[in-house]
Amino acid sequence: MQEKVSLTLIGVMAVLALLIYATLNRVVAPAFDQLELDEARTNLVRADRAIENDLHNLSAIAKDWALWDDAFDYVRGDYPAFRDSNLDRPTLTNLGLNLLAIYDAKQSRVWGQVLQGDSLADPDTLGILDADTDSATYLLVHTDPAGNTNGLIRTALGPMMISSWPITRSDGSGPIAGTMIMGQLLDESRVAILRQRTEVRLDWEVVDAVSGIDETLLTPLNGPDEGSMRHDTSATQVVSTGILADLFDAPLLRLRVTTPRNISSLGASTVNGALLFLGLAAVIVALVTWFLLRRIIVLPLEGLAAHITAIRKSGDLKHKLGDSRTDEIGALAAEFDKLTDELHDARKLLLDQSFKAGKADNAAEVLHNIRNAMTPLINGIDRLAKNFGASGKLKVNQAVEELINPDCPPDRETKLFRYIESAFSHIESINAEAISNLDIASKQARQVEAILSDQEKYAHVAPVIEKLSLDEVLDEAVLVLPKDDDPGVELSLEEGIRKLCVRAHRVGLLQVMGNLILNAYESIERNRSAERKIRLAAREEAVGEQKMVRLTISDTGCGFDEITRAKIFQRGFSSKEGNLSGLGLHWCANALAGMGGRIQAESKGPGHGAEFHVLLPTAQGELT
Repeated sequence: MQEKVSLTLIGVMAVLALLIYATLNRVVAPAFDQLELDEARTNLVRADRAIENDLHNLSAIAKDWALWDDAFDYVRGDYPAFRDSNLDRPTLTNLGLNLLAIYDAKQSRVWGQVLQGDSLADPDTLGILDADTDSATYLLVHTDPAGNTNGLIRTALGPMMISSWPITRSDGSGPIAGTMIMGQLLDESRVAILRQRTEVRLDWEVVDAVSGIDETLLTPLNGPDEGSMRHDTSATQVVSTGILADLFDAPLLRLRVTTPRNISSLGASTVNGALLFLGLAAVIVALVTWFLLRRIIVLPLEGLAAHITAIRKSGDLKHKLGDSRTDEIGALAAEFDKLTDELHDARKLLLDQSFKAGKADNAAEVLHNIRNAMTPLINGIDRLAKNFGASGKLKVNQAVEELINPDCPPDRETKLFRYIESAFSHIESINAEAISNLDIASKQARQVEAILSDQEKYAHVAPVIEKLSLDEVLDEAVLVLPKDDDPGVELSLEEGIRKLCVRAHRVGLLQVMGNLILNAYESIERNRSAERKIRLAAREEAVGEQKMVRLTISDTGCGFDEITRAKIFQRGFSSKEGNLSGLGLHWCANALAGMGGRIQAESKGPGHGAEFHVLLPTAQGELT
């Protein structure tokens, strides 16, 4: 009987092993392959967005220079000293530019240089700013003071990011005095910078205008529609390819991102490990009797299955089996507990990395969308202001006064009636145009509201709370202090800080401490006191029934009175001079509250410094 049971069990285990093998290879392994393909697609999109972000930064620099009264006067010939003080090789180096060129209103170059490596050249070497060329006309001719041209372009020195802005006064008023053009070559140094910033193995090559591109990549990544991609998979990596178009929507660069196939390798190891375990289990089961099968194997396996089901339903990876058995089932339970511990740590690490990488991308996307919606809104409001200003120039009141004059000649009355009739017709036309402009502005305002409303859905995601050593966080937070400050601010950390740990969100706490330390430094600068000190101290204390760590940041800065102390954490309030948002301390208070902490502020009065107390749950004695 025992032999039959053992043989039956071996047969059942063999069939089960085949079924599991088929499931792993047909369901689990393809799922890993799909995850790998999704990661490759994400890496390609991230590389494209990094290039777009560099182009936006270049446009911002060009705009700052174009909206500069000194540059306006220089182009018009009224400020020749601008060239000696601003236009030189260090300017290109400091701004990270390869091209800086200034043209007057007649499209004649006033000044220009191209920096390639260690050598300087004339902008004409690029072959894109020559007179009567399509590219020169596209870049140099501006009719709108607020218009600009940004994008990628093919040059004689290689592909380049380029931005062209009309030169106007700092308030954006005309006339357009000329054109400010800045460019950055997409060379090997740019590739290295993007690789380091995105942590993606990317490269590109210039598209051959003769041979063309693959038909599957006709839609560019940087166009208005979703770009087409191609993924070429080998045994060790996935090569993802997309096209970047130039200013004229012609294919310029073939962008490639190489993603190692680490996920599929992990999937293969998992499948092989599972199969190995099943083979071992079959050998063990063949050596036991039916009675021992029920007592030693079946019942513990049922408990393990229930434990796995509970984890699957609750998602709590911290729950342990705690089986003290020393046989194979006990070893399996211990290994499963180790697996859940490692999976729990991996999930925490993945969440933290996703939080850091996603915040910059998300912020850039939201700001980009809001800026796009605000441009037509501002233009619509400007047109609306012009509509209302036009009606004020009509002289209807003067015409009415002449009409009510009994001595007004009949022919003059006829002309005045015609003028009034024409004036009201003009007002009616202006009113219709104003209503149209107001409707445009209203639609764009609702679009901005929709963007912010959509973003708010994701603004309350709970951060990952973990055990943090205070000294590690503070060593990084104090980097916000300027290094060239002379005389410097004396920063001191009490020795007790090195022994304390708290439970908090690492990125959030780092931002809070950086904000408070920088505020203390700025307060000392404004106070101009001979004593320039920032002191950090910490201690454990009980707040109610909870153990907390009190971290104190004290300074010798301006301090504040009781009125300021009552409002210091309110949204929009700021004790600093200038047009400031007053969001820093308000954000700090909210961030600490989300970690289960709080913040307090104290001062003996103006001129006597200030103390900020941060309270966070302690993590002393916890396992990391």
